[in-house]
Amino acid sequence: MPNLISHFQALVVKLPNFLEDILKKMYTEYTRCSKMMSSKSRDNIILMRNCLVELFKINPSVTYVTGFLYIRQLAVTLRSVILSKKEVESVYNWQYVNCLHLWVSVLSDCDACLQPLIFPLIQVMLGVVKLHSSPCFFPLHLHTMRLLLHLAAATNKHIPLIHPLLGILDFCATLHKAPATKPIDLTCVLRVTKGYKKTKAYQDGVFDLTYEMLLNYVSQLSQTISFPEVSFPVTVWLKKFNKKCNNGKYTGQIRIVLEKVAEVSRDITERRAGVTFTPKDLDKVTAWEEELPESALTKYFNNWLRIHRTVQAKQQAENMMAEEEDDGEGMDNDEDGDENGVKDSGDSDQDVEKEEDDEEIEPKKKKKLKSKKEIAKPDPDDTAASSVDKKSKKKKKKKMKESVASSTDSKDVIDPGDTVEDIVLSD
Repeated sequence: MPNLISHFQALVVKLPNFLEDILKKMYTEYTRCSKMMSSKSRDNIILMRNCLVELFKINPSVTYVTGFLYIRQLAVTLRSVILSKKEVESVYNWQYVNCLHLWVSVLSDCDACLQPLIFPLIQVMLGVVKLHSSPCFFPLHLHTMRLLLHLAAATNKHIPLIHPLLGILDFCATLHKAPATKPIDLTCVLRVTKGYKKTKAYQDGVFDLTYEMLLNYVSQLSQTISFPEVSFPVTVWLKKFNKKCNNGKYTGQIRIVLEKVAEVSRDITERRAGVTFTPKDLDKVTAWEEELPESALTKYFNNWLRIHRTVQAKQQAENMMAEEEDDGEGMDNDEDGDENGVKDSGDSDQDVEKEEDDEEIEPKKKKKLKSKKEIAKPDPDDTAASSVDKKSKKKKKKKMKESVASSTDSKDVIDPGDTVEDIVLSD
């Protein structure tokens, strides 16, 4: 890949006027190929995005013109949905989310001339989060908030995300006696059905993602001089959550966050007691914050994230092994059924030959009677075919029972409305 990028850079130096057209064509192709997201297509989309980000770094001035055009297009699409109050499918889809992800990656490591594009992109993503507050869309909200946290950490900007995060936590606190089902991978899902949002598996998955982003958010704030004041409303909300929630696992994790927040607040309050500069001295404030050591919240977040990802990797590996074993058993059953069908057809052919020999030996008088019996007899080929049909029907019934028992079929869990019409790309 580095060699490919270097060759492309050399080509652009020779043909500078064609860079903008090339980037537009590649961006259009990226949006076309990123309409759907799954565990199989995710790596390909990530590779396309990384390649396109490297190409946008070649000429920042051309990137600014292209970025302004397409970020404005995303904003216009969002504005039309808000004003017309039509369905949100034109915004709540993988194509739109992957476009946001691309521009977050481009602006996370950009030159000074691209800095003016950061604020409009943040406003668009905040509008996406506030567009629809249904719990069915919490996976999409969490995807968008993850992008906002990544952009905030890369650009050293504060983005207010505490209210949407705590709103999702309230959903986890008020859900009682939810049925237990097999969990799904929320990283490849934008929304779920109304029936699945009431399940225990969905509640656990949403809480884990929200808890991860809450830790990320407060750990970023813990490296600032204003953390004691900024963390006060967070502490109040989390204490209310612990009073409402009746899940011991959730309250235990939130209690750890409260302890770490109190510890970091005391530490920063003691450190800034001897400060002589004022809040308007931004250079001195920045220098003071850079000298801060790694906070207890940041250490806890890094350890928790490492352990959580290790557990997730093991679970994904186990699920993949189980799927492969199920596929292997299905193939073995199909082969056994084919062998049985061949044997039955062979036996039926032998029976037909014996009957023909008997007909030649028997006298002519008995041929008429036997012919009547043959008419009444079923054809051996038909019996073999019917036996195969019965076996196939049994297999279908068995698969239907397993799908109903598991209740985790994607048709019952994932809302099929993620595919929408293409975003119209203007040159």
